[in-house]
Amino acid sequence: MLSKIKGLLAAMLTVASASTFSQDVIRVSGIPDENPTELARKYQPMVDHLQKHLGAKVVYVPVIDYGAAVSALAAGKIDFAWLGGFTYVQAKVMAGAKPLVMRDIDRKFKSVFIASSGSGINKPEEMKGKSFAFGAKSSTSGHLFPRHFLKTNFQIDPDKDFAGQPVYSGAHDATVKMVESGKVQSGALNIEVWNRMTENNKYDKSRVKPIWTTPEYVDYVWTARKDLPPELVQKFANAFLSLDESRPADKQVLEIQGAHKFVTADPKDFDVIEQIGRSTGLLK
Repeated sequence: MLSKIKGLLAAMLTVASASTFSQDVIRVSGIPDENPTELARKYQPMVDHLQKHLGAKVVYVPVIDYGAAVSALAAGKIDFAWLGGFTYVQAKVMAGAKPLVMRDIDRKFKSVFIASSGSGINKPEEMKGKSFAFGAKSSTSGHLFPRHFLKTNFQIDPDKDFAGQPVYSGAHDATVKMVESGKVQSGALNIEVWNRMTENNKYDKSRVKPIWTTPEYVDYVWTARKDLPPELVQKFANAFLSLDESRPADKQVLEIQGAHKFVTADPKDFDVIEQIGRSTGLLK
């Protein structure tokens, strides 16, 4: 009996220790929609900001692909994740993840279609019979909505109407580089990455051109795993909602995130994404 009591006490102490540890060290991650160097630059000021506001050590945990971000959140290996709209929906369906906050630009997000200058493509209809690249398969702005708009606006079936099956580059900047190099003749990506690459001369503008910008849709969101303490979730959300670009340190975080402010995310914002995900067969 004594050994059983000791065993029970040890188990209780282990659980208590694990619970305390999970709140003392906050693990965050995000979908790898750009190259690792760019993501490391983007996340460090945000990590510093979160540590200050949460009063806990914050660790950025890199993941290898979009699916790994969803799986890590579902398995409790990370606490909060910056996900695209579609990856959030996947995390919600898989593990009850909750949307928290999003940038002011994320309720009016867009994708851009691009083509190589020598492709003869000047409008989306002319992509038929040409090679094409999406971004990652689970990308909202690099796959889901471009696929949706191809079918609904231009009656292009990506699996039948291109020169062979579409290529999946894995990241938005990689799509631009594939078009620039001539590996594919056209592609689609997140318009924020496109604008940043354009402003910073990250591709040869004589070799790549934009041909069409999509209508607006909802995209990126900070997401919490379902079993976190409510007070921690609220503190995390407040750390973003309190950002004010009139303060230099806050402005740096906002600028790197590509936002003027953060706003509260409404779960209903993502209903359309779930519907499109199911209608395209990308969400099972």
